[in-house]
Amino acid sequence: MTGAGASWMAAAFAVIATTAQGGAQDEAVCIRNGSGQAHYFVAESPDGARRLARLAPGEGLCAPATSFGGRGMVSVFEELDAVEGCSRLADPGRAETLLEYEDFDRCLWGEGE
Repeated sequence: MTGAGASWMAAAFAVIATTAQGGAQDEAVCIRNGSGQAHYFVAESPDGARRLARLAPGEGLCAPATSFGGRGMVSVFEELDAVEGCSRLADPGRAETLLEYEDFDRCLWGEGE
């Protein structure tokens, strides 16, 4: 990974490494906004740690894990109080990238980085 994608993920991992008591930064579940619009994103690790943020295009978010194993979940919503959005399973240690938002789980995703 190079460029802007590498910088936000490195910064997120640095925060995780200093805030996750006994956590494993390589096991964080991360999501990146590769679309042209700001949306609300959720990253949830396999052990239930959850982070929520409104991300501008190019920004990312990670949820730290305190144990190895399992898959996490990433989600994106148009509004904070929206019921419908898009979700997908996510492997820790890789960033899932939203390329285009569409309601009702019809989002276009990039390959995990």
